[in-house]
Amino acid sequence: MDFRFSEAEQQMDDAFRAFCDAEILPHSIEVDQAGGFPHANYKKLADFGYLGLAHEERWGGTNVGTVEGLIAQDHLCRACPSTFLSAGASMGLFGGPVRSFASEEMQGEILPGIVKGELIGAWALTEPHCGSDAVAMKTTAQRTDRGWVLNGSKMFITNGGSADWILVMAKTNPEAKHAGVSNFLVKKGTPGLSASKPLSKMGMRGSETVALYFEDCEIPHEWLVGEEGYGFVQAMKTLENGRLGMAAFGVGIAQAALDEALKYTKQREAFGKPIIKFQPVHFKLADMKVLVDGARTLMYRAAWLHEQGRCSQAQYSAAKLFATEAAVKCTDLAVQVHGGYGYMSEYRIEHLYRDARLGPIGEGTSEIQRRLIAQETQALFS
Repeated sequence: MDFRFSEAEQQMDDAFRAFCDAEILPHSIEVDQAGGFPHANYKKLADFGYLGLAHEERWGGTNVGTVEGLIAQDHLCRACPSTFLSAGASMGLFGGPVRSFASEEMQGEILPGIVKGELIGAWALTEPHCGSDAVAMKTTAQRTDRGWVLNGSKMFITNGGSADWILVMAKTNPEAKHAGVSNFLVKKGTPGLSASKPLSKMGMRGSETVALYFEDCEIPHEWLVGEEGYGFVQAMKTLENGRLGMAAFGVGIAQAALDEALKYTKQREAFGKPIIKFQPVHFKLADMKVLVDGARTLMYRAAWLHEQGRCSQAQYSAAKLFATEAAVKCTDLAVQVHGGYGYMSEYRIEHLYRDARLGPIGEGTSEIQRRLIAQETQALFS
C-alpha cells in the first residue's frame, strides 16, 4: 500500500498550499469579521483555477481526480473555512448537479461563469421544518403550459442571497414520496423569488446564509434538471461528494487548530520556559496530531475508493463523521492550550472553534452518518 501522492497530486499540494498561505490565510480573521460572501477570495480562487478543478475542460475547468481535489479543499479550509464553504457550495453543491444532470444548453450557460468566478451558485434543499428528512419537504413545483410554478421556502441556504443561480429541490408529485421530488434551476431576479437578510450565526460568519422564499415563482420548462422525479437520486449523489468535502472541512480546521496551538505554545512562556515544554501541553498536542492524521487517512481512503468506483455509503459517512468531530475536539483542545487568549476574538483559534461546530451538523448530521454506518455494518454481518 503506497500512501505517497502522485506527481500531479504533489504539485497540487505544494502549489495550492503556498497560494493559500500567501493569499487566503492572512485575511481569514477579516473575512470572519466582515461577514457576507467572500467576493475577493472567490475571485482569487477562480484566477488560480480552484473553481474549475471538478469541471470539464470544455467549460474552462481541469477535471482533476478526487484525491487531487481534496488536497486543495484541505488547504483552503485550513486557511479560511468560510471561503471554503462558499466556494464549495457554488462549485460543488450547485455546480456538481448542473455538470452531472442539467442539459447541455444549461451547462454551457452556467458552468463557464462558475469556473471563471463570474457567477455564484447555491443549492436549496433544507426547509424550516426539515433537513435530513428531505422527503418531508413542502416546497412544490406545479407544471403549467409555460413551465413550472414554485411555491415554498428554504432555510440555511449558503450563498442564497448572492447567488446568480439556485438549484431548488421541490415536490412535483407529493404522493410518490422519493420518486416525486425534482430539481430546478432558478435565476436571480426571477419574479416570486426573494431572500431574507443574512442570518446571524455562531460561526462561518464570512459565508452568507439566508432563507429563500418562492411565491408563484414561474420558470421555463428547460430549467428542470434532468428527468422529473429523479431529484432525490440526484441529491443523494450530490451528498456523497458533499460528504467528502465536509471531511476536508474537518481535516482543514483540525490541522489549522494544531498549527495555531503549536505556534502559540512555542511563544507563550510560563515559569521561565515555553509552555510547549510542559507534559500536559505535550499530551494535548499529541491527541490533536492523532485526530488530524486519523481524519486525513479516512478522507483519502474514501477518496481513493471513490476514484475506483468502490466507495460505500458507510465509508463516505465514516470520513465525514470522524473528520468533523475531530475538528470540534481539536479546536477545543487548542482553545484550552491558549488559555484566556483562546477566548479572545483577535486570536484565530476563537473563530476556528466556532466554525468547527458546523461540521457535525451540515451535509447530514453526525447522527445520520452513524445511522448509515450502522445499517451497512448490520447488513455485512447479518
